[in-house]
Formats: sequence, structure tokens, C-alpha cells
Amino acid sequence: MSAADLVLLLNDRLVPARRATISALDRGFVYGDGLFETLRTYSGRPFSLAPHLRRLARSARVFRIPFAAAPAYWQPRVRRVLRANDLLTTDAAVRLTISRGPGPFGIVPPERVAPTVMMLATPLDPRLPDAQARGVKICFFPFRLAAATFPSHKTLHYLPAVLGKMIARRHGAWEAVYLGADDTVLEGTTSNVFAVARGRLLTPPLHGILPGVTRQVLTTLAKRLGIPLREQPLTRRALLAADEVLLTASTIEVLPVVRVERTRVGDGAPGPITRALQIEYRRHVARALAEPRRRRAPRTRAQRT
Repeated sequence: MSAADLVLLLNDRLVPARRATISALDRGFVYGDGLFETLRTYSGRPFSLAPHLRRLARSARVFRIPFAAAPAYWQPRVRRVLRANDLLTTDAAVRLTISRGPGPFGIVPPERVAPTVMMLATPLDPRLPDAQARGVKICFFPFRLAAATFPSHKTLHYLPAVLGKMIARRHGAWEAVYLGADDTVLEGTTSNVFAVARGRLLTPPLHGILPGVTRQVLTTLAKRLGIPLREQPLTRRALLAADEVLLTASTIEVLPVVRVERTRVGDGAPGPITRALQIEYRRHVARALAEPRRRRAPRTRAQRT
């Protein structure tokens, strides 16, 4: 599916991407004054919609951008955009973008705004199944960061991630990982990072990184599986020496890393803890998606009596 073939939900109207327009003075375009969330759908059903909306609503309150966060409002709209793009029977990525909307030129926004809201749905990266099975290569972002700009919010300021993805592609890598000024691992351009050392799962603390929805799910699943987990600073050297490395994000789920730049991770294949987490994550998704159906299922006569 090419970008021109997409159908967008723009300000609650389905519009072909090739005909969709926003104001030249939209603050999202002029100043990057906006927010977004990306979630995954499974055969038309969104996973972790509520946590994504809560994170977006929290950011909208911080930046004072009006936003309606009720999942009941967004569920039918997700379905509309999936149907419009023929993605109801397959897995997809859905992105919800909200800008402050058009306004007079100037950094200080007007008191009253009409946000621009756009939702789009796209197929998943076709390389993903092979990458999940075999593992991927990652590289380091060459510029040190004190921290990302507003790291706990998904803002439209995405230039570091754009550059990081370009660098990763040039190095034949799936992802680029940000490093702090002290050489500690922060996060990937669009993912959270975990490492396994001596049977223990390690991940950088939330200070200075995005609190990923999938990251939080994985910490819960690790505890369920009895895998020791610790949030602690993780150095570049420690990542290179790890027994296993994995990335998490909504669209990629749990993605094994088998090479960090020129260094092979472990024996060069996805490790046992990564595999166990992949299996448990898929079970968790299946249970979560089945739960609403169980609640809606009509009771039999025997159940009613």
C-alpha cells in the first residue's frame, strides 16, 4: 500500500491521503506543536488502546491541548479507518496524531484552539515475522543525548528519531539506540531496550525515556514468568556484553537483537528468556483480545438459571 492509497480519518472525516489538507499555519506543521500515539491492531481489534489513550491524555493536559480520551469514542473510529484501508482482517499499525491546530503565526498559542486530529492505519513491516524469528541488528546513535526532549511525551518533535532511522538503515540495522552523555543506554528511536545478564532482565529506569506501553506489559509478564527484573542504568559496554538483548514497542512486540553493531549477542540467535517473553506476550495479547468477547457473549439458558 503506497502513501497515496491511504485513507485518513482527518477531523472525523474519511479522506483519501492524496486529497487530505491541513492549514499552512497549523501549529503541528509550523512548530511541531502536537502529540501522537501508535498502537497495534490484531484482525481489526486494538490492543492496549486504553493505556495509549491515557498516556496521550496525560501529555495533552501538560501541553494544554484539548483531547477526548474515552476508549469508547475511539474504538469505532479505529475500526472505520481500518475498514477504509482494507485492514480489518490483518494486523496493522494505527497512529493517532493531534496538533494544537491552526492559529496566528507566533510561538505563544491563542487561548482558544481547534485541534487538528488525524488517524491513519498502515500494514505492518513485512520483514517483521522474520525479524522476530531470527533477530535483528541494532546500532548506536552517534550523538550523545542528555535526554530526549520531553522524553516522557510522544511529541511531534521527531527529528532525532528520523536521523536515527536513517543511520540505522545505512548500517543495515533495524534500530538506532540513544546513548546519554555518560554512555548509558537510554532507548531506541521508537523502542525500549532490555538486556539479559546472568539470567536477570535489565532495563534503563524511566528517568529520561518514554514509559512504553509494551515496556510496562513486559515487566508484568517477566514477573509472571519468575524472571528477575531490575531497572538500572545500563552502559554501552554492558549492552555489548549482554547474554541477550531485546527491543519492545507496540508494533514490534518483543524483538530479539542478535547483533549490536559489530558485536554478536550471545550465540547469535534469540536467547531463551527472549523466546519465553515472546511466547508469553502473544498469549497475553490473545487473552486480552478475547476478554471483551467473553463479556459480550450471551449467556446460555443453563447459565441464566
